[in-house]
Amino acid sequence: MPVARRTAHEFHRQSIAPKMDVLKEISEQWFLSEPAFYSLFCLQELRENAAMECPLRVGEGRIEYNPILLAHKNFKEVELLLRIEMIRLFLKHPYERRPEGCNGDVIARGSDCTIADGYCLLKEAGALKGPGAYHLPIGQCYEWYCKQLARRDDDEQDNNRQNNQDRHKKSAQSELWHDDSLRQTQINELIERTTDWGSLPGDVVEQIKASTRARLNRSMVLQGFKSNLLSAMRELTRMRPNRRTGFLQMGSRRRIEARVLLAVDCSGSIDSDTLRDFFSTINRLFRDGDVQIDVAQFDATVLSVTPMGKMQTDIAVGGRGGTDFQPVIDLFVGQQRSYDGLIILTDGDAPMPQVPPRHAPILWVCKDENAYRRHENWMKRIGRCCPL
Repeated sequence: MPVARRTAHEFHRQSIAPKMDVLKEISEQWFLSEPAFYSLFCLQELRENAAMECPLRVGEGRIEYNPILLAHKNFKEVELLLRIEMIRLFLKHPYERRPEGCNGDVIARGSDCTIADGYCLLKEAGALKGPGAYHLPIGQCYEWYCKQLARRDDDEQDNNRQNNQDRHKKSAQSELWHDDSLRQTQINELIERTTDWGSLPGDVVEQIKASTRARLNRSMVLQGFKSNLLSAMRELTRMRPNRRTGFLQMGSRRRIEARVLLAVDCSGSIDSDTLRDFFSTINRLFRDGDVQIDVAQFDATVLSVTPMGKMQTDIAVGGRGGTDFQPVIDLFVGQQRSYDGLIILTDGDAPMPQVPPRHAPILWVCKDENAYRRHENWMKRIGRCCPL
């Protein structure tokens, strides 16, 4: 009786069958050695996907694995890959709102940079590139890495075939990533309950715990500052009747436009890309044209004060020395009748200035999340603050 011949595909699937249970075996080892990873692993659905172009990926509440690609990796390599995905979940990168202008390849590489920055051991997995691979500084946040990588892709327009293939694989890595507030909440609750973080370095644990804090809505802070300016443009007068009581109470009139002093820290810590993003944000905020803006450049002193042109997106910056906020605060307070508000772009690395109790609205715009976290406490005593 002839023996039925097995197809090459069937033979290959049988040869990798022992690899099917390797993920569960890893999770069983984590039960004692890595309780945080084990708890997070148990929240996910394990699903096979032989069609995807990456060995492991997470998202939509599941862990997908390609048994064919995993068959070529040893136990340690698979464990490191799964560890990467667990840290990615703890940081909630698969469930956050995608940074503006960033595609799937960029957000996957930005996530890799963030993880490798805090946990260098994971580079041993072979598929994880840190900030140094892209000539980027360490210590930045996930969104910052994504925006820098997206900007570089636009500038380079690399047609190299190998690079295009690698980027296609990284896009597959983030295919399941979508904004999901429910799963963010579930992971945050797990983080708050966790007391044993196993072998995770302290810096990574602090980064994970910091990710549970409510994100500040920059748009709401900027719009709130603008609302204060517009309300300051309304003045009481006896020359107009009150809408409710007539001439028994003072009426109001609105000035044609408000004046804002835009102070830019010209020390070496603010690069040209940050300045470009800042001026684009300011142009969008005041695109109605009802605010007149003067730009003050300062470092240890006020270097210059010039009017800002309509839809200006860049400015020639001098200085590049140390930073002192007091001269620009003195300029603003000394011309209190001239300006209705002050916006300061800075990294915050300077002594806290002395500000009189009564002053027009002040908004501190920190160059990134790290600068905001370092200085938000004293900045909020003086005015509003938000990261760029």
